[in-house]
Amino acid sequence: MSSPFNIEHSVAGNLPPNAPQRPFQPVLEIQNLLDQVKVLGNDLDSLTPENIAAARWVREKRAERVLWKIDIEAVRDLIVPSDEHPVPIRLYIPQDKQLSRAGKLPVVVFFHGGGWTLGSPAIYDSITRQLARQIPALVISVDYRLAPENPFPAAVHDADTVLRWVRRSASDFGGDLARIIVAGDSGGGTLATVSARHGRDWYGPPVLFQVLFYPSTNLSSLDSDSYREYGKDHLLTQKAVESFRRYYVPNPSDWTNPDASPLLATSLKGMPPGLIIAAGCDPLRDEGEAYAHKLREHRVEVIYRIEPQLIHAFLNLFNLFPDCSPYAEAVLGYTAGVIRTKCMEACKPAL
Repeated sequence: MSSPFNIEHSVAGNLPPNAPQRPFQPVLEIQNLLDQVKVLGNDLDSLTPENIAAARWVREKRAERVLWKIDIEAVRDLIVPSDEHPVPIRLYIPQDKQLSRAGKLPVVVFFHGGGWTLGSPAIYDSITRQLARQIPALVISVDYRLAPENPFPAAVHDADTVLRWVRRSASDFGGDLARIIVAGDSGGGTLATVSARHGRDWYGPPVLFQVLFYPSTNLSSLDSDSYREYGKDHLLTQKAVESFRRYYVPNPSDWTNPDASPLLATSLKGMPPGLIIAAGCDPLRDEGEAYAHKLREHRVEVIYRIEPQLIHAFLNLFNLFPDCSPYAEAVLGYTAGVIRTKCMEACKPAL
């Protein structure tokens, strides 16, 4: 019988010369990028309510300069209805229909990262296109409300709204109600797993699988080895996390709320099985691993994979930074393969 908690390591790349003594070192190409950021300045360390709009604009413009076009069948912008707040989404439809069952494809509901303050479906366009193409599946990219304009729990409510709608309406847009996956990176990973936990108690088909890239799982504490090792000079810094936390969850009493810190949930029993991908050179590494362990303790099957030489937010390097993109592309390919396998297994008749 296989263990419900599998740990995998990716293949190592080239280390920079004279690397400092930490448990993991960024691969040479990413270290070169970090060196450039150090010279130019890291805007995540100087975020204020007044300049957040400018930081969002810079990222939107950068995302337009893709290295290559990722072809899929269609992209549709839709609005998920809600009495509280209608939620914009972007639906990606793949050309390849190999996973179709009775004319219906798997659905991946993807929540972008950005500290609940930055990010958008447009910024993540290459990532969600690649997932739609490689799985292949329908991918829904959620444009949830951002802080500080809309603090916690607005983003959680939007995540729940979209997942409820997908579970109710997937067949209307060609989705398979029995093959719904939630996924997200960083703060989006938080939203993915929180919505999956909420979904345990809803009427309707369960979430098949959850995929969390370097998730934030415990806003209540930044006291960990990975923060001490990588809390400076590795793109996402402790200072930036403190800013994101202040904007997203302004009331410190909410930092221990399981909807903000899913690691602190009393019970994870009945959660969907999952894949957690951590970055070795990431201040959030330890809390991602702790969440994988807690899921296992509650008898949830988990694959925990660590990319030892990558940094937080490495997905955002895909299709934008020529030297670094291949590392993110490899992880996306691996992830698509895991999701594809889960979706194929779900089509097999029960014995």
